[in-house]
Amino acid sequence: MLKIPSSLVGLATLLRRCLFKKEKLDFPSAGIGSLALGGAGKTTITLSLAEEFRKKGEKVGIVHSGYGGKIFGLFSPEDKATNFHEVSDEVILYVKNGFPVYANKNRKKALDLISNIADYVLLDDFFSALVEPKIKIISFTKESLGNLLIQPFGPLREPLVSLLWADIVLLEDKIKNSYEEKKIKKYAKKIYYFSTYIESILHCNKKELKEESKEKIKGARAICVSSIAIPSRFEKTAQKLGVKIYEHIKFRDHAPITLPKLKDAAEKIKSKKADIILTTEKDFWKITSLCEKIHCDVFGIKIRTKIEDEIKNKII
Repeated sequence: MLKIPSSLVGLATLLRRCLFKKEKLDFPSAGIGSLALGGAGKTTITLSLAEEFRKKGEKVGIVHSGYGGKIFGLFSPEDKATNFHEVSDEVILYVKNGFPVYANKNRKKALDLISNIADYVLLDDFFSALVEPKIKIISFTKESLGNLLIQPFGPLREPLVSLLWADIVLLEDKIKNSYEEKKIKKYAKKIYYFSTYIESILHCNKKELKEESKEKIKGARAICVSSIAIPSRFEKTAQKLGVKIYEHIKFRDHAPITLPKLKDAAEKIKSKKADIILTTEKDFWKITSLCEKIHCDVFGIKIRTKIEDEIKNKII
């Protein structure tokens, strides 16, 4: 029975894609999107590609909708005055990694404005915005596919047939030879694979911020804190590091991390019930401004994506 209302939503989104005019982006650009509502690896892939461009000496700009934030516009790594409490967490992530970001729901306008300071532009979560960058990429992780149904009874925002509008489909390697991959192959022009890995650990102790080795937190009892779409992925990553999860404080995706919850976690660490607060890299940057108020160590897991050379050569 769930398939009937999901199919109606899928039909509506498909008609929108077919009937509405899409804006073509002439500037050198690639868009990374997904048919899934969240947890598909879009931002990690975008960030990893941006770093590959930077290694080659290219100036990369990022376009983002600014979802979850209250203020929009151009955000630069050089701008120290920005109040990041009112900015999208994904925008903060890019800026903290050294990339300028233009946050605007109008992707075409954002690209036109940031193209003055960039050689190449990457669009994070572009697919439902009806714009056409030079290369259109769709990504999925295993968990993001779920039951393959469309919202509100599944995790997809569009039917799989929408993959016909993508140039490249990127699947997490866990999806290889699966039922989900067989379904996707019916519509995908070309499938490539990616995997994720832990690059390093970020550490905030009061005002001190530095990167640590993975060994720094091995065996620690952690209070995990996250505001992501699929918290179970973060738990699996923490366990790979040898961390013992004492508790997981979960906020809705993109939600602010609240000080009272962090103070509760800090009290448990003070009473020796746990050792550290552990979070995602995205959430880490939201928490750093609160480190002085909670007086305990906060660690963030820095994840990056390994992508096949063939696809990197197509984009970069």
